[in-house]
Amino acid sequence: MLRFCRLLALGLALSLSAAEVELTTISHTNLSRVLTPVNQILTPAGFQVLLPRLRPQAIALSPDGRFLITSGKSPELIVIDPASGAILQRVSSPSDKDTEAPDRVSTHIITPDKDAQLSYTGLIFSPDGKRIYLSNVNGSIKVFNVGTNITASHTILLPETGNAGRKKEIPAGLAITADGKRLYVALNFSNQLAEIDTVTGKLLRTFDVGFAPFDVALVGNTVFVSNWGGRRPDKDSVTGPAGHGTLVRVDPVRFIASEGSVSVIDLTNGKLRTEILTGLHASAVAVSPSRNFVVVANAGSD
Repeated sequence: MLRFCRLLALGLALSLSAAEVELTTISHTNLSRVLTPVNQILTPAGFQVLLPRLRPQAIALSPDGRFLITSGKSPELIVIDPASGAILQRVSSPSDKDTEAPDRVSTHIITPDKDAQLSYTGLIFSPDGKRIYLSNVNGSIKVFNVGTNITASHTILLPETGNAGRKKEIPAGLAITADGKRLYVALNFSNQLAEIDTVTGKLLRTFDVGFAPFDVALVGNTVFVSNWGGRRPDKDSVTGPAGHGTLVRVDPVRFIASEGSVSVIDLTNGKLRTEILTGLHASAVAVSPSRNFVVVANAGSD
């Protein structure tokens, strides 16, 4: 029996070693086939762009189709040629000290922010394709200029949360008006939507939304905001802790978040029009080309 166990262990070790070798070979020399840790071979459509240690969180395509951008667990914006998959640039995020918005003529006058990191989501081009806005998980919006190349421009600082447990805001989803003058930011920690003047970087208005807003979509003068944790708790809600002293509505049996929602805000009067209950963990939001429909992905409900 002991010998059998030793042989079995040896066999497993040899199998693991073979799998590791095949994973390395396939993953880095033949991107049309990938072996997963559970020995499944995947053959994705198209081609893959390797981004080691990045953990990309969001992607955006420039309006003219020239640039595909992504970022993640790195203080850089990665610029990709969408036709070939070639990495064109790695652009460092501007420092929080660079809060002005002059016409930058050189990236050498920008101090890189080595601690910047894309938040849960929040990466968009302006409608004219001349600017990029990135939600920095450390309480700011990073701005980049788009020309022949992409360069760092400046930082828009967000107000502190007022919570002793976490002072820096967590911006998430972004949306921008057709004229590029107003930027809307989901403030995931403060449960608000922020309206920002893109020219001055000034905070113009905030709107209360549901718990842990994630993504934003703009249709005319109406904003749709997805909320991970649904509606804010009231005095009759069963609640559970959600970190830093915050509470979320929970299922009374399993004590996990019990709903997701979409807050609908009328920008004309600055008021919440309605809050629509969705599936659990309402996440990404998209608008149909006809502008007649808004769809929301519910991550907790698959």
